[in-house]
Parts: sequence; structure tokens; C-alpha cells
Amino acid sequence: MKRAVLVSGLLILMIGFCFAGGGQEEAPASDGPVNLNVWAVEAAEVTLDVENMANWKAVEEANGVNLNWEIISTTVKDEQFNLMLASGDLPDLIAYYEGKKGYSSINKFGSEGAFLPVEDLVAEYAPHLKARILDDPKVRDVLTAADGHIYYIPMMSALNAARGWFIRYDWLDKVGMDVPTTTDELYDVLVAFRDRDPNGNGEKDEIPMVFRGRGDDSFYNLGALAYAFDADMGWVVRNGKVVYGPSEPQYKDFMAYIGKLYGEKLIDQELLTRSGNARDDLFGRNVSGAIHDWFASTASLNDKLAGEYPGFNLRHFAPPLGTVDKPFTRIQMSTVRGDGGWTLSHTNPDPVATIKMIDFLFSPEGNLLMNFGVEGNTYTMQNGKPVYTAEITKNPEGLGFHEALVTNGLQWKVGFAQDIAYEQQFANEIATEARIDYMDNYIVEEFPVLSFTEEEQIVINDKFSQIRSYMLEMTALSMIGGLKADGYDDAIAEFKRLGLDDVTSIYQAAYDRKN
Repeated sequence: MKRAVLVSGLLILMIGFCFAGGGQEEAPASDGPVNLNVWAVEAAEVTLDVENMANWKAVEEANGVNLNWEIISTTVKDEQFNLMLASGDLPDLIAYYEGKKGYSSINKFGSEGAFLPVEDLVAEYAPHLKARILDDPKVRDVLTAADGHIYYIPMMSALNAARGWFIRYDWLDKVGMDVPTTTDELYDVLVAFRDRDPNGNGEKDEIPMVFRGRGDDSFYNLGALAYAFDADMGWVVRNGKVVYGPSEPQYKDFMAYIGKLYGEKLIDQELLTRSGNARDDLFGRNVSGAIHDWFASTASLNDKLAGEYPGFNLRHFAPPLGTVDKPFTRIQMSTVRGDGGWTLSHTNPDPVATIKMIDFLFSPEGNLLMNFGVEGNTYTMQNGKPVYTAEITKNPEGLGFHEALVTNGLQWKVGFAQDIAYEQQFANEIATEARIDYMDNYIVEEFPVLSFTEEEQIVINDKFSQIRSYMLEMTALSMIGGLKADGYDDAIAEFKRLGLDDVTSIYQAAYDRKN
């Protein structure tokens, strides 16, 4: 704990020194091309030829800028972001996000002078952005930091259905079972998948349920099982009171269930250590039968694998019921996505040119470049609508739909507005049906994005990072059998020792301010 406090303190001191007096004045507009150093988090674990992407070249030419990219892996993005801030050597433009925390660090360091507030720039120079983030009260409220400024220009989604449950209907037919609706039924189905050889190869090689992580979060999708027990791996609101989900009694039910599945080899035994794309790998080898993951890319496995495995039929099902009476999920994409956006550093050489470039990305022309690329290369116009070419839909190098988009400079984790036409083409009919079902029946309100004061953020950085690390360790131990149910009271005591009461008070205060 002392080391965490020391690192946090040193970071704050260095930032205060580096950004003192720091750069809120606008630099004069340049006459020639503006060189901008851009630090961005990659959208997929694929090799990128950034210097030769046609859509970004078109963005540069249309706006008189030269973009010099530094692309950071999702596995090290947080560490590299903190090191960059501590050094004081900032790029001109940053595209960073913190997963569930969204852009809280951007707001914190922005209030300390590291980043430029953009609301005035947007109001004067960016009409498309103004309409999207200033004139919409809900969006503006979400983006506004505790000091009243906006430091983050977000990626904006067209649909809110993000991820859900899928199961092999063809395997269900082979084992003679129905689609599960409860956690008990799901358990029985997974046992049948393990024992009855649904892939028909005569070997007991099935891994009934597989989950993918995200960055260093192995529980990224597995945590969706918590909702079956009205539990949550993050913060929730109960009758106006903010509560940390893992500190609630029902979290023990969730841990017991995943421990049962793992102990009986019904979920991937390498869940905590498996690298790469476990979903595409294990379904591609015809050894997995169920998953919680993104609608569009998961449903696309039907198109990829039906030829190799006749009858392959991976479709959605409702969130399973454990102790709750009605199935639900809080997993969704907000209009303002928390996993991609722009931030201008205080050293930016030309904020006006930069904000005009970002505004261009939200214009009709920029929208096409960000969502579809360059006409004739990655899309063609058909009946007045952009339609992806085989470069995306049947990538000659065998890349999946999303990977093909990313390698062509599309759908990056940066500030722009996703187009409904992209969503419609990214998702096949199976995914579209799943999304509509989840939006109509299962998605409930998510925990809001909160803004914290500088003093509050210091406490959160110090204490909550340790609390969350302990929570992940505790959950992993319970799953693999290292923490028994009778040890949960000790875990709650450890939460309190690490400062959960203090952090909860801060979240409650921020929630009350927001409302």
C-alpha cells in the first residue's frame, strides 16, 4: 500500500510541476500543414501499417495536418499512460480510455492543467461537434468534469446493445436439450456438452463454455454471470445508495457458481491465462458450445464456420436466472462510449486546427472515412448507401470482419460517431435479432459515469486500485478453489481495511452531485 501511495504522490507532484501555469492559451493557427503527434490505444490485437491507411491520409489532406501515430497495446495502455504523464513529455493528441472507468483520469489530469478544456473551442470552431456534445444536455452532462470543463471528445455509438449470451443450438439438438433459462439448466447443458461428445469426434475434448478477457481483465465476460444472482463486479445503485457489488452478500452466490463450473471443467480451465482470441480459436476448433461476448463478431462465426462444420448454429439466449426473478444485464454501449475518445494536451501546437480536424470526423464526409473508409477500396455506394467490399467482408488475408476494419484504419478507439449502416453490416441477421431482443427485454440502466474532484481522485487512485485488485484476486481464488464460501467474511473485512468505506462515500457524493 505504501508503494501505491508513493507512486501516486510522485505522479501528482511531477504533473503539477510539469504543467504549472500550463498552457490554457490557444496557439495561433499555422499557415502550413500542422504536425500532430498522436498517442492512441489499438482497437484490436493486430499489426497496423499506420502510415499507409487511405482513410487517415484522406483526413490529413482534408484538414492540412500530418498525423504521427504511436499505437499502444491494450495490455500496457494504463501503465504507459501514467508513465507518459509522469514524464511531462506529452503528445499533441491522445486517444486513451480506462475500461469501466471511462475517462476519469483524463478529467482529473485535465483539471490539473495537463489537458485543454475544449468546450469553447468546440463552440467556436466545430459545428458538427457542437451539435453532438454541447447542444445535447445528456451528452454534455456525461462529459463535463467536476471542474465544469470538458476534456474528452468521445466515440459515440449508434446502438446500445453490446454483448450477450450465445449457445450452440446444433449441440443442444445433439444432446437432446432445450435452451437453458436458469443457471441450473445451464449447468446441466454444460455437463451434457462435456460428456456426450456433441462435436462427434469420439474424444472428450469439449470445453463447454469459453470466455474472453480484455486487456488484463480475465473476468470481462465471465462477470455477466453475476447478474443471475443480482450481483455485480462493479458499482451499483440500490435505492439511491451507491454500493460496491463485490461487497454485497449475493456476490458469494456468484463466486460459488463459477467455482462449481470451473471445478467440474465446464468452463475454460485456461480462462485466467489463455492469450489471443479464445473465442475464435476454440469455436474454430469445434470444441466450445457457449459464450458471452460481442453480438456482431460472435454471430459472425456462423458465417465463418458453417462450411467447415455443417450445421454450426451459434445463437443468442436470454441471461440465465439464478436467484433473480427476471433476466437482465447492465452490459451495454452508452451513446457516449467510455472506450475511445480524443484529448488535447496542454502542449498542443495548434488547438484550433486540431479541433477542426476532429470536427471533420463528425461531418458527413468524415463519417464515411471513419466508418467505411475510401470509396472503391473498402466500400462502394449501392442504392445511395455505403456497402463494404470484399476487402472487409471476405478479407483476402483471412481476417475477421472487425480485424479487417481495424487494419484499414476503421472503427478505432478514437472520437467519432459510429454509423447505423456500419452496425447493420457488421452484424448479420443472427446478431441483429439478438441485439433487438436484448434491447427490448434485458438491458437495464448502467452505473453512470461520475466526475470526481482532484482530492477525491487521489483517494480513488490510492485505495480503489487496491480494492479492485483484491476483488479480482478473491474472485479468481474462489473460482479455482482457493477461497471457500466461509472465507467470504474475511474478504469483506479486507475490503474495509483497504478503504472501501472511504471510496464508497466519495462515489456517493459524486453520484449525488450528478443527480
